[in-house]
Amino acid sequence: MTESTRASSSPRHRGVVLVTGQSPTVVDRVADRLAGSTSRRVDSGPDVHDAADAVHRLALDLAHDRQPINVVAPLAAGTPSRATGLLLGSLLDSSLGRPDGRSLLQHVVSVVSAVDLADLVLGGVDDRFLAAEHVIDLVEYATVIVLVDTAAVPARDLRTIRRLLARLAPESRVTSVDAVRRETLESPGGAAQLGGAAGWMQALSEHTPDLDHDGVVTTYAYRDERPFHPGRLAVAVEHTFAPGAVGTVLRSRGFTQFATRCDRVGSWSSVGQMLSLDPTSSPSWHPDSPHGQQIAFFGLDLDVATIRRELDACLLTDDELLGDPAGWRDFADPFPVWSGPGAGPGHRH
Repeated sequence: MTESTRASSSPRHRGVVLVTGQSPTVVDRVADRLAGSTSRRVDSGPDVHDAADAVHRLALDLAHDRQPINVVAPLAAGTPSRATGLLLGSLLDSSLGRPDGRSLLQHVVSVVSAVDLADLVLGGVDDRFLAAEHVIDLVEYATVIVLVDTAAVPARDLRTIRRLLARLAPESRVTSVDAVRRETLESPGGAAQLGGAAGWMQALSEHTPDLDHDGVVTTYAYRDERPFHPGRLAVAVEHTFAPGAVGTVLRSRGFTQFATRCDRVGSWSSVGQMLSLDPTSSPSWHPDSPHGQQIAFFGLDLDVATIRRELDACLLTDDELLGDPAGWRDFADPFPVWSGPGAGPGHRH
């Protein structure tokens, strides 16, 4: 193949790379390494719409000037990467289409601390849910995970973390800061598909077995169409899922439905020992909404039979199901009221 042939067959646009993470200093360093001397870099504030708009406007300007769209955009600390990426991807696809046959949002590079992962997921921390959710969101919405602070984590814990990352973000590549180069992102990225690529989403796919074990981490998908009795679920959460009772649940995520709130689909999310039960914006009656219970568990030495048995005991019985649904609202429900779509946290354990 001649040089002219290579040039004509290579994509004109390298696209947009978002860089996000916990440490602004490391995020800047990674962004500089990825931008090099050929990419345009754009910085923005922590607001999702402002961040997406800043990148979008630069891409529009480059397209207007007939220049290649080759942009690296570090996000300010605290900017929700998932919300920013989904909004930006939609804006780019809507206004510029998919030149070269692919979405212009190519990669989301997340810088994640191995120390924080170990503390939040393995260390038994139970009062930092927002921090834990932020770290897990960085992991689950990334095409590339840059793992830092690895020397400060015991080798055994680091192996567990790497196995867990492979489960939580199966489409992502894990690397180090020193290994990050623009050339490592030359292959087309899958950022456009990240909305449905998280490990928990794949675990809940109807084509995925309910139980899988890779020698370290067990993945178990619990499914049932019946709603939970929230009073019984509260007991199970406090006792059955106490540390060590069913192994070590590192992460669980999915959808839930309470009999007392049967008009709304709930969100189930745990990191380490911290559990949040919040409302989603999805009404339970919509044909595209999840029904009943769909929860993916990731953990070490999981007693799957006990998890299944205890959660089954929280479901409505046959007699309760055959009763008047209007009476379900009288069931004991110790969880805080959901005041509106996305309100939360509904419960933390």
